[in-house]
Amino acid sequence: TAMELPEGILIGFGNPLLDITTTIEDNVILEKYDLAVNAAIIAEDSHLPLFEELSYMENVTFSAGGACQNSMRIFQWIVGKPHCAYFVGAVGKDKFADMIGKRAMADGVQTMYQHKEEAPTGACAVILSGRYRSLVANLGAAALFTEDWLTDEANLCAVERALYVYATGFFIAVNADTVLNVARMTSNSNRTFLLNFSAVFVVQIHKIQLDEIIAFTDVIILNKNEGLAFSDNHNWGTSDIFEIGRRLQALPKDNGRPRIVMITSETCPVLCFMENDKVLEYPVPPINKAAAVDTNGCTDAFVGGFLSQFVQRMPLDYCIRTGLFAYQQVMRIVGVQINKLPNINE
Repeated sequence: TAMELPEGILIGFGNPLLDITTTIEDNVILEKYDLAVNAAIIAEDSHLPLFEELSYMENVTFSAGGACQNSMRIFQWIVGKPHCAYFVGAVGKDKFADMIGKRAMADGVQTMYQHKEEAPTGACAVILSGRYRSLVANLGAAALFTEDWLTDEANLCAVERALYVYATGFFIAVNADTVLNVARMTSNSNRTFLLNFSAVFVVQIHKIQLDEIIAFTDVIILNKNEGLAFSDNHNWGTSDIFEIGRRLQALPKDNGRPRIVMITSETCPVLCFMENDKVLEYPVPPINKAAAVDTNGCTDAFVGGFLSQFVQRMPLDYCIRTGLFAYQQVMRIVGVQINKLPNINE
């Protein structure tokens, strides 16, 4: 059971972003910063005061965001025993760094941040108006993560102790060398390395790094669009997602263990590709559109739910169903706020 899980059995590498979520009645703030009601943009200099301004608004909520950290928090929500998941990424030395650390710890995640003086802690402003959602992300310090994190004895020890290591493609975009190092270490010592492609731009821009890392990867998680981009980028000449999944599964692998490839999409079944051309399909339960409040963080939740059972060596079927359960729970709330989710023991 979860109670017997060791501390730090899972360690995640990603970009920590403080999620600052607020609901607005009028569009004054959107107009002030020239934002569309459904924007999803990277902050420019003109947007930087927005984060500070939102943080002083009345109905604002803060959470320890960024895709990987969200997955670690959902993992902890389901597992229940604190500090089974560790999380690594870079933050600044500012009040947002204190806030994000406190929020993550409150959700049971043990943070191992690298602190950078030269940039503010990354943040993501989420402005809700009616059924629209405007996102402004500023990677800030998260983009400055450096490999010397691994030279610290305590950090190295945590990585060597984790039986499962997870990294996002977003983090590859920040520091691919760290991911490659950690993947190689994990693979060589017969532990499990999991990788999420995260975004089409990662597949397109970081092809060489991704190919190197895949050789050490036991589980690849991606969505359909990322799969199509991968095929395109490798001149596979196919847009058949089954063919793409099989080929990804069969890519060369450094250790002898068979790889699992999991392809998700919002409406189609989750596809699982395994050795000997075995493919499993898991239907996604129908989504009640009225109950769907916010799709932000739902795929992060799927990964966290999946991992919560995977590290307990549950059957794959069980891991995926738990992932789908977490996905649907998070869809019913704004953002990834663990305290808004039902008590898992009930």
